[in-house]
Amino acid sequence: MQVILAEEAGFCAGVRRAFKIAENTVSDDLHWVTLGPLVHNQAVVDHFTAQGISPADDMEKLAADGIIIRSHGIAPQIIANLQEKGIIINDATCPLVKRVHETAALLTAQGYEIIIYGDYDHPEVQGILGWCNNNARVIASVDEALVMPVVSKMGVISQTTKNESDFYKLVAALVPKAKEIRAFNTICSATLKRLEAARILSRKVELMLVIGDKSSSNTKTLARECQISGVKTQLIESAGDLIPAWFKDIKRVGITAGASTPDWIIKEVLDRMTQFDDGAPQEQTQQGNLSNEESFAKLEAEMADIASPNRGDIIKGVVIEVRDDEVMVDVGGKSEGIIPLREMSVKEANSAKELAAVGEEIEVLVLKWDDDGTILLSKKKVDAKKAMDTLEEIYNSGGVVEGSVVSSVKGGLLVDVGVVAFLPASHVEDGFVKNLDEYVGQSFKFNIIEFNRHKKRGSQIVLSRKAMVEAEKSKLKEQFWASIEEGQTIKGRVKRIVDYGAFIDLGGFEGLLHVSEIDHVRIEHPSAVLTEGQEIDVFVLALDREKQRVSLSRKKLLKSPWEIVLEKYQEGDIIDGKVVRLASFGAFVEIEPGVDGLVHISQLANHRVEKPQDVVSVNQPVKVKILSIDSEEKRIGLSLKEVAADVEDQGVEEYLANQENEFNE
Repeated sequence: MQVILAEEAGFCAGVRRAFKIAENTVSDDLHWVTLGPLVHNQAVVDHFTAQGISPADDMEKLAADGIIIRSHGIAPQIIANLQEKGIIINDATCPLVKRVHETAALLTAQGYEIIIYGDYDHPEVQGILGWCNNNARVIASVDEALVMPVVSKMGVISQTTKNESDFYKLVAALVPKAKEIRAFNTICSATLKRLEAARILSRKVELMLVIGDKSSSNTKTLARECQISGVKTQLIESAGDLIPAWFKDIKRVGITAGASTPDWIIKEVLDRMTQFDDGAPQEQTQQGNLSNEESFAKLEAEMADIASPNRGDIIKGVVIEVRDDEVMVDVGGKSEGIIPLREMSVKEANSAKELAAVGEEIEVLVLKWDDDGTILLSKKKVDAKKAMDTLEEIYNSGGVVEGSVVSSVKGGLLVDVGVVAFLPASHVEDGFVKNLDEYVGQSFKFNIIEFNRHKKRGSQIVLSRKAMVEAEKSKLKEQFWASIEEGQTIKGRVKRIVDYGAFIDLGGFEGLLHVSEIDHVRIEHPSAVLTEGQEIDVFVLALDREKQRVSLSRKKLLKSPWEIVLEKYQEGDIIDGKVVRLASFGAFVEIEPGVDGLVHISQLANHRVEKPQDVVSVNQPVKVKILSIDSEEKRIGLSLKEVAADVEDQGVEEYLANQENEFNE
């Protein structure tokens, strides 16, 4: 007969923690009791009763120096009562149950109607009720959910030892019962893992043995799950419950155990199993490459206590839950740990959900054990160690590392290269950088110019782009001079603006765009037209390869003011203009930037004008009529009086037209 032990069986982390707390209390000189059974397993209760720690149920008659709060937790009102009596409290509440308490208290404070999925009489549920101010409804089935009254806001939580699929069915039934519903899957991951392992094993065997106290909720859930699979299932509390007839003609037996079942009971059952084979003592038969004796030894080894990870250990784990502020990891040894968001990565993230996924295997560093028994872990520090090893190899080989700039600080930039490294301002480019903030969020390649993983102050890794930028610019410069020719039109980026023009980055070399070549019209300063970083088209005016100078023009690519005038206006047009200067023979009027026309003194008014300033003044806006355009001489003749005459003629025509309309009517 082959005996197969489920991959997940026996004490969970919460129960193991409670057991350890109680064991550490035994040596104390004080009189200790547990408030109710420490866990739902009579063997464990008897174990501690024999050592002087017995359960007590009557708070009023409690006569003890100290009390151990059991793994199921209790209501805050009871804790306050114990403190008032001066009783020392040793809290063995499962950390996961404490999270249910926190969730219940939060939902209550926010005005939600609380629904607890669980068994009303279960001590864990009674404790949760206390954290809801005893103002919550406990339901145990979908049928109860269907008859719930409709409420405005509903919050749903679960007893940690319930079946997950049943929880989701219940939540689905509750959805129509509230305008707003918030459901929290507070079922313990240990319960989920044991159920899944039991399901898998049930499909491989002819008989399942479920070991655990018959009062234990998670043990009963395990047994029910095995029965649902269709396999013969027996729930036993100890090896003494085994009946030889069960194993007649059975070739494969599966064994699982509830989360409150101690290892020694499982071992006793495994030991007794060696005595059964068709109801008779077992013979030495082969099971694959292992004899029954060898197989049993292997099972015992699997059941052996696995040492809890110590501070500083690097261990592997599997992500079992991801929240915004933390990640829960199964790190084996029947232990679970927490990675706070700050310990997930050197990269900033708003939520841990951006950094991890359920089922992902990761390596973590054990930082410490919290007071509540939670193992505090860090993924960031493991990643940092791996990154440092890799960076050290790159440094020693003179290689290149890629990273992204995360922030600017005094004197330089901080760069994520797996760990945070420092990039001095003098090594960002091959010259002075005015605004370091422009580099934040960008990725580059770097040389490592200093590496000291044991350095206590300052950065352990110092980076540089200077040599790489210089090499890249040299290469681009060579390519530039090999391809550039006078008369070309190329794209460039405004790099620097100075009083006499702008330096244009042509992709490997900078050329000068003189202020006189920016536009056809005179400009006060290049910044009136150009901005740094702007992309523009420029014309290559001249090249001096010996001195490596490039003269550029922008105005060569722009239409001249006269070209605009010839396209836009024609003789006879009445247009707007502005008087820009006066002469004894007339007034000059600007009709386009860079193009002035002359209004001769004889065209200023319908009467004789002595001086132009008697009619117009500088900067005065005027309407003028174009009398003539001489494109060869670039002269334009304008008239003010013709405009007045045209307006008067138009008025007469409109008057006559109106008179004619009135006559016809």
